[in-house]
Amino acid sequence: SLSLSLSRHYPTTTIYHVLEYQPLKIMPSEQSVVLVDAADSALTVSWPASSAEGASYELQFRTTADGEATFQTLSSTLKSPQARKKNLKPGTCYEFRVRAAAGDDNGEWITHDSPFATLTTAQEADRMAAPTAEGDGNRAAIVSWDAKDGAAGYELQMRENVGGASWSTVAAKLSNTEVRKKNLDNVAGYQFRVRRADDSEAPFSLASSAVVGPTLGWEMRHLFRELDDGVLLKGTKEISLDDALAGKDIVLLYASAHWCGPCRQFTPQLANWYRSIKAKPEGKKVEVVFLSADHDERSFLQYYETQPWLAVPYDADAREGLMGHIRVSGIPRLCVLDGQTGRILEDNAVGKPMDVNRWKAMASK
Repeated sequence: SLSLSLSRHYPTTTIYHVLEYQPLKIMPSEQSVVLVDAADSALTVSWPASSAEGASYELQFRTTADGEATFQTLSSTLKSPQARKKNLKPGTCYEFRVRAAAGDDNGEWITHDSPFATLTTAQEADRMAAPTAEGDGNRAAIVSWDAKDGAAGYELQMRENVGGASWSTVAAKLSNTEVRKKNLDNVAGYQFRVRRADDSEAPFSLASSAVVGPTLGWEMRHLFRELDDGVLLKGTKEISLDDALAGKDIVLLYASAHWCGPCRQFTPQLANWYRSIKAKPEGKKVEVVFLSADHDERSFLQYYETQPWLAVPYDADAREGLMGHIRVSGIPRLCVLDGQTGRILEDNAVGKPMDVNRWKAMASK
């Protein structure tokens, strides 16, 4: 029986069982059907999207075990350049071809140079669980996975989440079970998969859900437009605005000064909360930026030494510009912003519950 399920995101693995078979004549490799995922009873395939407006796709398949078996049509009205064929036999090779149609015009058939094989039942049982991928800073993501008993290392692969994109190796052998991948520029996102590196026959894991490398929205960039060289302070070091705030859901602007008694009382309380929230998963999406109201740079530096968060440099025009934006008339002042849009969620959180979930709910309205 034929069963077709369409999706943009499906688990993925490699071919491990390939029978001897004469392949079809195909289009150039950049126009090939690619294997996104193989399970023991299903194959997910993808192909380059057509540039024609309103194009649909006709997808066909056949088993290679029957020699010159006739292609069967799975669908002739697909709108997505990816599909999953279910109800297949374990350890069996199949061949696919696809063509685009726009109106009465049909494109040429696109296929692939080697058959695609479903996993055997043993391979299906042996492969690792899908890794998790989460945006982390400017155009980056943290990819992590569960350790595999007996594995001496791990091979990590990734693919762009677009039609026809193939897998490429990020690292051939990693000793850890977590890695930070940078330069994730494609707005469609990326998928990741992993397997033990000490066995070339080991199946790859299911694929992660697609993750998009966060970028700093233009609204937040506009708020910090007067920041010299686009850098904030992180302790004694500098960090770019993009690396500091990209992907943050909540940004708190903290206007304070060492000469202010109430500020000196509140700052340790805020620091304890900051360290506590940063120890939790939701803390990755929260940041505090200090806006000094001290009278000179020496006082600013002495006071900032006691603080664990970011700061606008004392001599940057952005410091006074941001205090003007949030209309600081008294300190301490803790203004809560939507980290994506720069919208003020709470004018002053000093003396109020420090509830990140409440702020996120406010941001979603």
